[in-house]
Amino acid sequence: MLLEIKKTLSREIIHYADDQLLISSQGRKVYVDKNGQKEKITLPFSSPVDLFSWLRLARRALRTDKCNVFPVPEGLVIIRRGIVYHYDTRTKQLTPTLQLKNCRNVLHQSIGQAPNGNLFFGEYGNNGERRSVPVYRSIDSGKSWEVIYTFQPGEIKHVHGCFYDPVEDKIWVATGDFESENWLLVADTDFKKVEKIGNGQQQYRTCNLFFEKEKVHWLMDSQLEPSFHIILDRKTRQINVGQRMQGPVWYIKRLKGGTYLAATAQEIGPGVLDEYVHLVASKDLETWQTLQKFHHDGLPKRYFKFGVIGFADGEQSDQHFYMFFEAVKGYDGKSVAARITND
Repeated sequence: MLLEIKKTLSREIIHYADDQLLISSQGRKVYVDKNGQKEKITLPFSSPVDLFSWLRLARRALRTDKCNVFPVPEGLVIIRRGIVYHYDTRTKQLTPTLQLKNCRNVLHQSIGQAPNGNLFFGEYGNNGERRSVPVYRSIDSGKSWEVIYTFQPGEIKHVHGCFYDPVEDKIWVATGDFESENWLLVADTDFKKVEKIGNGQQQYRTCNLFFEKEKVHWLMDSQLEPSFHIILDRKTRQINVGQRMQGPVWYIKRLKGGTYLAATAQEIGPGVLDEYVHLVASKDLETWQTLQKFHHDGLPKRYFKFGVIGFADGEQSDQHFYMFFEAVKGYDGKSVAARITND
C-alpha cells in the first residue's frame, strides 16, 4: 500500500467528512460545505488569547487552533475554549449549552453517538489535582447536557473518548494517563450498568477503538513505554499483545474498502522510538505497515505541540479520506485529501 496526497487544504482541522458534508476550521472560524452550499461560522472571541491568534505560531502556543465540531440533525455541536455550543443550521443561532469544568476541548473523534442519537463525551484536561471527571450525555442533539457518570477524585486524570460499540450496543469510555488511571468502561446508554476493564496500566491506555465481531482492538497511547496493538477477546475480556508501534497512537480511522489507519505521535519519552510521525495502515488488524513517515517541524514540543496526524469523523473510503497535521514539517496547520493505492 502507498499513500497518495491528492489535495492540500488551508484548514487546520477537518472535523467531519462524508459524501455530502465537509466540516473544517481555522482558528475560531468553522466552515461547513453541505452539498456545495457553503457557510462560515465565527465563534465568540476569547480574550486575551484571541488577540494574538492571527498568527499560526501563536495559535499553536496558545492552543487557540483547537476546537471540536460534531454534526447533529439540523445543527452542530461545537466545543471551544471550555464552552460547548449548539449551532442551529436553520436559524443560524449559536447557543452556549455547557461550561466545562476542567478542559478547553476534547480529543478529536472522541464524541460518541448511539443509534438513538444520544451523544456522549468526557472531559479531557490536564487535571493535575486529579479532581472528579464528568461524562456528559445529551438526548436532544446537543441542545442540553447532563452528567451521566462521574469519575471520583483521584480515580483518573481525564477521559480520552466515548465510543459506541454496535456489537454489544454499549458505550466504551477510555481513560488515562498514568499508574492506575488507564481503564475501559463499558456501559449501557443510561450508565446504569458499568463494567470496568483493565488493571490501570499502560496496556489499557488508548485514545480510540476498533470494534469487531469477536474482538476489540486498540493501539496504546503511551510515551512512557513502547506502544503495542492490543486485542481484547469479547467473551473472556482477556487481551493479547500484537505488533509494536514506533510511538504512542492518538488517532485511528476505519475506511470503506477494508483499510484501517493509525498515526503515531511525535512526543517526548521512552515510548517514542524514533524521530518520525508514522502513518500506518492494516488490511487485517494484524500486520501494520508504514505508508509514510513525517518529521516533526523542530519547534519546542512542550510549547508548540507534539507532531500529530488526525483523521476526520464520518464515513470515508480508502480512495478519498482526510487527514490534518500539527507540528509536522511541511504540513503544520494544513489538511489533505488523500487515497491509498496498491503497491
